[in-house]
Amino acid sequence: MNVVRHAARALRREFLAGDLLTVFAALVLGVAVMTAVGTLVNRVTLALTGSAAEMLGGDLGLSGREDIPQTFADAARERGLANTRMVSFPSVLFHGDDSQMANIKAVADGYPLRGELRVSRTLHDGASDTAGTPPPGEAYADPRLMQALGLQVGDALEFGAGTLTVTRVLQAEPDTSGELMQLSPPLLVNRIDVDRAGLLGPGSRASYRMMFAGEPAQIAAFREWLTPQAKGYRIVGIDDTQRGVRGAFDLAGRFLSLAALLAVLLAGVATALAANRFAMRRIDQVAILRCLGARQRDILTAMALQLVMLAGPACLVGIGLGMAAQAGLVQALGGLIPNRLPLPQATPALSGAGIGLVLLLGFGLPPLLRLRSVPPMRVLNRSFAALPPSSMLVYAAALAATVALTVQATGDVKLAAWVLGGLAALAALAGALGALLLWLLRGLQPRLRGRWKLGLASLTRRRGLAVMQLVGLSLSLCSLLLLSVIGPGLLAQWRDRLPTDTPNYFLMNIQPEQRDAVLATLGGLGVASPGIEPFSTGRLLAVNDRPPQRQTREDNSNEDDDANRPVNFSWRHDFPPANTLLSGTFWKAGSAAAEASIEQGWAERYGMTLGDTVTLQMGDQERSFTITSIRKADWDSFRVNFFLLLNEGAVADAPYNLITAFHLPRAQAPALAGLTREYPNISLLDIDGILERVREVVDRVSQAVQLVMGFSLLAGLLVLLAALQATAGERRYDSAVLRTLGATRRQLRGAVLVEFGALGLLSALLAVGAAALLGSVVARQVFELTLSPPWGPLLVGGALGVLLSMLAGWWGTRRILHTPPALALREA
Repeated sequence: MNVVRHAARALRREFLAGDLLTVFAALVLGVAVMTAVGTLVNRVTLALTGSAAEMLGGDLGLSGREDIPQTFADAARERGLANTRMVSFPSVLFHGDDSQMANIKAVADGYPLRGELRVSRTLHDGASDTAGTPPPGEAYADPRLMQALGLQVGDALEFGAGTLTVTRVLQAEPDTSGELMQLSPPLLVNRIDVDRAGLLGPGSRASYRMMFAGEPAQIAAFREWLTPQAKGYRIVGIDDTQRGVRGAFDLAGRFLSLAALLAVLLAGVATALAANRFAMRRIDQVAILRCLGARQRDILTAMALQLVMLAGPACLVGIGLGMAAQAGLVQALGGLIPNRLPLPQATPALSGAGIGLVLLLGFGLPPLLRLRSVPPMRVLNRSFAALPPSSMLVYAAALAATVALTVQATGDVKLAAWVLGGLAALAALAGALGALLLWLLRGLQPRLRGRWKLGLASLTRRRGLAVMQLVGLSLSLCSLLLLSVIGPGLLAQWRDRLPTDTPNYFLMNIQPEQRDAVLATLGGLGVASPGIEPFSTGRLLAVNDRPPQRQTREDNSNEDDDANRPVNFSWRHDFPPANTLLSGTFWKAGSAAAEASIEQGWAERYGMTLGDTVTLQMGDQERSFTITSIRKADWDSFRVNFFLLLNEGAVADAPYNLITAFHLPRAQAPALAGLTREYPNISLLDIDGILERVREVVDRVSQAVQLVMGFSLLAGLLVLLAALQATAGERRYDSAVLRTLGATRRQLRGAVLVEFGALGLLSALLAVGAAALLGSVVARQVFELTLSPPWGPLLVGGALGVLLSMLAGWWGTRRILHTPPALALREA
């Protein structure tokens, strides 16, 4: 027996007959989805790492809220390192009657140390040139800023008490935080102009940075020296670049990982079911070959070779489809990822192929192992052994390997743990409940008549296959509901975090005597009930009469002097909106007790609990307050929120100014310029651009997830198809026997609808409950959202699953009912 030739002929014949088509399709989907997601993650990681120094503007940096001493620059020069300074702060710029919030970046000679500053000579000039630090008196403006203010190259721009001339259009700059964090359009100026304008006085919200560049060994040695010296400043390395992009991509990656994980699992289930059907249909063939003298080893080798030969084309097609889908993901995610992505490495494609091989060998080989026990006498007495224990071990090993490769590709262990744990619990529950119900039906069956008796008898007669079908249908329906109902629900809730009336403007530094005038102006603009709250800055002196010590700290942070850090706080008599009380009791209106309410994040940062005391320096006073409540603030609401709130009745005469957040239609925004001109001390923060960007992130992630969900939905449909085909051969034989005994087509069709209706109904009930529970848990534990199960869509999806099950059963027996019984018996 020529094993290779026999395997090739058999593969061609059985693939065209459709026996291996489901296995092939499942492998293609599994490889494609893992190649697409893995390649995207790989390319973004390479881009973020490879261009880190350019994005940082140097090899190492030092940042803080105060100007960085010259001693650090002198120490860098002594070690052969180049250095430069920069400072950035938000400010409202004016040109004629137009105003625009901008991010002012003032740079010194030597900028940039790494990367290129690209500028153009006109606003619509496609070509760009390399530039350095703007000369004093000149500025490089972002195109968005020029369009908002109606500027052209050569125009003068109000800057502090003087003016600057816009001489270049800013096209690209290094040391950015990524497009997602470009909250306001930048204006690049010379540090000398900022100092002359006096814009860096006390209370300015400026961020100072000193950058260093040199050889890797020099940078490493300088960082080691810098770490203990830079008290009160933060060391910034290449690992800290693109945090905004990383955060957005991480969130997008969670949704993509959910879809990819379910797609791979469903592909594995479809492979197992289809391979089991393939093996069962080869039993008689194996018995005949054994009778003709073929060795058991050669027979199994030939069948295993069929699967291996199938794997090559499936992996190639899957990799090609995955690379095409990855290009679609890059297009869908758009600005969430760097503009210049490197070419993909081979690792994701190899991981995708590895997933395919694991799916095929892990879930396809165990059914073939059963064929080792097919005796030659099978041709006479239809004997066949049960599934050997070694096959279960192979299944377990395959599942473990699939999970490991999937987690490695997606990089989200927490998501995988919750989803896999939930689906494993569903499979166990479906198996146990199915076995119990089938046992109960055996006792109920004698009391039934007609189609009900025939349909339920078909289930109880093949209890093992029925339980397998129930598990497969439950898993596929649950996964489909997670993808089609829960997934879009999560995305919709993420989008709904920013309703249309989300505050898009902040007014800060309002003086108490300006309160009524500001409120009257906002009321005249149509702002409904603008809330205005006190805002004060002090220092945290002690926690429980001891110097404050952080329990958690940002990476590379050297800000150890917590007692010297400013603390922003407010006070009120009622509980703040956009907050949730976690523990304790909020003070009652009219109370004068020295009480404080702290936000959960601040409590964890300093290890504070209920009953602790905090001591603050408020102007020239030192006051202590007892923590009586801990709350969670909804920072995504864009309302005014504070880590520390005090009881208004116990604050006395602490110095303060006022702050307000409100929503104003974009068309009415120019009217705010008059308010800031009349009261120059008031700072206006326009965050319309931020809100637009966040909404864009949600929309782009939705598009990318929908693309991956398409693979997952196809995989789920494959599982449904494979599960419903698992008993096709036995059902064909039973139908032929019943027709021979006189059963009508109407009776058989009714029995099939009862069988698959009962199977689909139980599967749907389990899937709907599991999807609701698992979706709520994953939303809370992984996506940090609170999702109420959408019972309406879930029940509709479950009902469609029942109808699909009945339709598949009817369609699968339609040909049999029109085939003569004698021919059906020969085919069976």
